[in-house]
Amino acid sequence: MLRGMKTKKGAWVKPGRHGGPYLPGSYYLYTYVRAPPKPYPKTAQQKAIGAKGRCVRKECKGKKGPDFFECRQKCTG
Repeated sequence: MLRGMKTKKGAWVKPGRHGGPYLPGSYYLYTYVRAPPKPYPKTAQQKAIGAKGRCVRKECKGKKGPDFFECRQKCTG
């Protein structure tokens, strides 16, 4: 009998039928699948960086050279 690992939540599944049309019903190896890890909460620094990036994207779009650098400085400074 197949059982899940004690430290992980998941299930053993059969990946599908292998063997071709003349050998129906043959199964290959079992695979252990589980849910992906939960996302961790963002830190205050990550939130601040994201806000500055969104400002640069919104305010500085289409600007080049010194105009872009000045605009970027306004958003990040």
